[in-house]
Amino acid sequence: MKNKDYRQSKIFYGWWLVLVCMLIQAVGYGTSLYLYSVLIGAIGKDFQSGRFVLMIGVSGMLLLTGLMSPKIGSLLDRYPLKRILIAGALIMGSGFILMSFSPHISMVIVCYAVFVSLGMAILSPLSCSLLLTRWFTRYRGFALGISALGTQLGGAVFSPVMAHFIGLYDWRIAVAGLGIFIMVFIPLLAWFFIYDHPENKGLHADGDHPPEGWEREPDDVQAAARSEARTSSLKKIFTGRNFIIVVLIMGVSSMVYSGLLSNISLIALDNGQTLERGALLVSLLSVVGMVSSPLMGRLSDLFSVRVTLTLLSLTGVLALALFTQASSFPLLVAAVVCFGFFGGAVVPVWSSVISRLYDPRIYGRVFGASTAIVYSMAAFAAPIIGLLYDFSGSYQLTFVVLLIATLLLLVSISRVRPQETRESFEQSPRA
Repeated sequence: MKNKDYRQSKIFYGWWLVLVCMLIQAVGYGTSLYLYSVLIGAIGKDFQSGRFVLMIGVSGMLLLTGLMSPKIGSLLDRYPLKRILIAGALIMGSGFILMSFSPHISMVIVCYAVFVSLGMAILSPLSCSLLLTRWFTRYRGFALGISALGTQLGGAVFSPVMAHFIGLYDWRIAVAGLGIFIMVFIPLLAWFFIYDHPENKGLHADGDHPPEGWEREPDDVQAAARSEARTSSLKKIFTGRNFIIVVLIMGVSSMVYSGLLSNISLIALDNGQTLERGALLVSLLSVVGMVSSPLMGRLSDLFSVRVTLTLLSLTGVLALALFTQASSFPLLVAAVVCFGFFGGAVVPVWSSVISRLYDPRIYGRVFGASTAIVYSMAAFAAPIIGLLYDFSGSYQLTFVVLLIATLLLLVSISRVRPQETRESFEQSPRA
C-alpha cells in the first residue's frame, strides 16, 4: 500500500480497539478473578467448605492460566486473534454453565481450574496487549492503561450484579446466566471489531501518516519475519537479569493482588461486615483501579522503566501497611482504596515494561513466558492465605509476610538495565 492509499479518519480505529479490549478484559477478569471472592462465599455456604478448600479453585485457575499462556502466546502469533478470542469465550462460558450443575465443591474447583482458567488466559492482557502493541507506538502505555481499565470495570460491574442475583435467586442460576452471556457477548464483539494489524484497515500505528515511500509488506514476508524472531536466542533473554527481576516483581505484585483480592469479601466478613459490603469493597477497589490504570499507563510512557516499577512497588507497600491496621470499616475502606490503586497499575505497568524492554517481534513470546511464571507464583497465594487463616484465625500474618517480600524486591529495581535487553536481541543470531 503506497502513501496515496493511506486512509485517514477523524478517530483512529486503534482507539476503538482500546475500548473493545477494555470490554474483553472486563469479562475475562471480572467474571473470574474479581468475582471469585463473591461467588465462592455463596458456594462455600452451600457446601460448608473451609477457607483452604475454597481457595484451591482460584489457585488452580491461576496456575493453569500461567501454564497455558506461552502456548496461547504462540497461537496468537500464528492465527487470527478473533478466532482465538471466540474459542476462549465459548470454553469459559461452558465452564460456568457446567459449574451450575455441581453436586460437590470439587466440581466447582475443576470448572475454575480447567474451563474458566483457559478463558481467563485468552480474554486477558496477553491477547489484548499483543493487539494494542501492534496498533500503538508513541501512546502504547496510555492505550494499554486505558485497556486495562477493563479488569477493574469487570470487578465493579459483575461483583454487585452477581451478588444481587445470588441473593434474589440462587448461585447456580446466576452462574448459568453468566456463562450464556459470555458465550454470546465476546464472540459478537470479536467477530465484528477485531483486526490484527492497522494495515488490515489501511492504517498506520498511532494513526500517523506513514513515511514517504512506505508500503505494507506482503503477508508471506511478515510471516517470515515473525518466524525469524521466534528462532532468535530467546533462551538468553529468559535467563537475563532484566527478565528475572521484572518477573519476580510482577510475580510478587500479582501474588499480593490476586491473593488478597480473592479474600476481600472474606476479610470484610471477618471485620463484621455483610456479604453485600464485601461486594461493595470489591467494586470500590475496581473503581479506584480505573483511575490508576490509565494514569500509570501514561506515566510509563513518560518515565523510565525503573521509576515506573518503583512507583508500583511503593503503592503495594502502602496498601499492605494499611491492611495491617484495618481494624474498623473506615480503615478497611482506606486500605482497599490504596490496594485498588496498586491493583489497577499492575497490568498496564507489566505490559508497558515488557514492551519497552523487548523487541516488538518477540513481545508475544516474552509476555507469554512472563505470564507463565507470574501466574504460577500468584496461584499459590490464595490457598496459602487460606491455610494461614485456618491455622491462625487471622489475616495479619499474611499482610506482614507480603509486606516484607515487596520491600525486598523494591531494592532490586535499580539493577534493571533496559539497554542490555535491546542489545541482546539485536545481537542474537538469526535463522
